[in-house]
Amino acid sequence: MIQPYYQRLSPAVLSGEQLDQLLGLGWYRMHQDIFTTSHIQLDQVYRVHWLRYHVSSIELRKSHLRLLKKSAAFSVSIRPYETPNDELLQLHAQYLSEVDFEAAASIQEGLFGDLPDDVSIFNTMQIELRFGNELIAAGYFDLGKTTAASILHFFNPVYGYYSPGKLLILHTLEYLKSIGILLYYPGYVVAGNSKMDYKLFLGKSIAEYFNPVSADWQAFNDQLLVYESFPWPVKSE
Repeated sequence: MIQPYYQRLSPAVLSGEQLDQLLGLGWYRMHQDIFTTSHIQLDQVYRVHWLRYHVSSIELRKSHLRLLKKSAAFSVSIRPYETPNDELLQLHAQYLSEVDFEAAASIQEGLFGDLPDDVSIFNTMQIELRFGNELIAAGYFDLGKTTAASILHFFNPVYGYYSPGKLLILHTLEYLKSIGILLYYPGYVVAGNSKMDYKLFLGKSIAEYFNPVSADWQAFNDQLLVYESFPWPVKSE
């Protein structure tokens, strides 16, 4: 069992190269800060493991192709972050009313906390999926110089059959490949709690996790998903 840790930085500016470096050390965006942790407090204390993928190693599997085939009528758009309009706000509110886990109270809160959204230290892109004129899923990801990290996804639960969260990731990766991004960071998985396991659908065999003891990235293994008991609380947000 490792010594638990939690750190958070509030840089005034953050270059693409600096984001690459911090992601590579197991850090991740929180609002307009960047943080790292070994544990989170939910109903109890859980160990977390930060994930990443080499974009070049990600290949479409049969399950991915099935998702893309059945959602072929959806259109995809990706562009730089814009202040959310009513359509996005309503979609997020609809998503929030249906999920059974703690999620960002709003798009603004998820990306900026209590700060205005007119200035950001991150280079954020937004992705949208539509069926005809209807917005059915959306999300945001940050770009570094050679890395990218997905930050926030939400969708209309009516379209759950199409796995819109996974579709957002697949279409994000298609875009990342087209612009030469090398590494993709989806966040963490939680040992003993399966809510975040969907981040492994790209392939456990190609996933890497950050080992804070050796301070390097190693091949993912299923043992990391086993709950680790922990007797005292750890600071988390």
